[in-house]
Amino acid sequence: MNAGRLLLLFLAFLVTFPCGAWGADPDNCERQLAFAENLFAESDFYRAIGEYKRLIFLCPDSEALCEKAYFKIGLSYFRAKKWRSARDAFDAFLVNYPDSRMDPEALYLKGMSEKSLSLHEEALATFARIIEVETGEDRARAIYQSAQVLVDMERWERAGEMFSRVPEGSTMYDSAGVFSAGLGNIGNLPYKSPSVAGTLAAVLPGAGHLYTRRPADAIVAFLLNGAFIWSAVELFDDEKYVTGGIVTFFELGWYSGNVYSAISSAHKFNKETKENFLRGLRGRVNLSYLHDADSACNGLMLSMKF
Repeated sequence: MNAGRLLLLFLAFLVTFPCGAWGADPDNCERQLAFAENLFAESDFYRAIGEYKRLIFLCPDSEALCEKAYFKIGLSYFRAKKWRSARDAFDAFLVNYPDSRMDPEALYLKGMSEKSLSLHEEALATFARIIEVETGEDRARAIYQSAQVLVDMERWERAGEMFSRVPEGSTMYDSAGVFSAGLGNIGNLPYKSPSVAGTLAAVLPGAGHLYTRRPADAIVAFLLNGAFIWSAVELFDDEKYVTGGIVTFFELGWYSGNVYSAISSAHKFNKETKENFLRGLRGRVNLSYLHDADSACNGLMLSMKF
């Protein structure tokens, strides 16, 4: 039998072989899920995603298994910190399973993914969906994370109000109290006035930088501007007006740059002061996402420093 006839027989066998025979076997579907779950438990998230997708393709009639696979694809992306892919995966889950008992968890993780992407308005809208329909801890953590988004948006008053809505008895109640009290003091931080920095720099080059606690920049600004001013004065005294004019022209540039830099330094100082303050608040509170593979339960672990 020649090679051509063998190939034709092989192709005929493939055509007559039932394509869904493997996936139709419930035992094989369960084994496929178990393999994907094992990869997930080992934090091999990308291979786990591939196996969950294989399960969905091979076992489309196993609704409960496919529901879990869709959710775990999103959770795998979330654990791998692929926020955009996680958000898209949870969107797909919510479209395919609008009445699932895992919908609150999928919405929460979708919101957290949007928060990590700095999609503030989208995250607030997602958390608002949870707040409107859920109760208990699901609602409490959505309120808490909405407040955190408002902190990222620097809407301090609204953030404080949102933290105050976290109910007593929630695992996040104490953490919300820490943030609420801290945000009340954010206006009392030792900010530097950009207008004062600019005025000082205009009066004495380098003084604005010294005011914003940048002594090295202050020394450079003072010496550079001083050298150009001294040179210009000497040249005009020697009646070298053309050269003196050129030096004066360049000095005006350095002088203006000194004022602008001092103002910019004040803004940077204020930003760093605020970020350090918020980092200190967040450092006192640590929230960790937990997933129990055996019970398929999810939750938050809170730790606080005093």
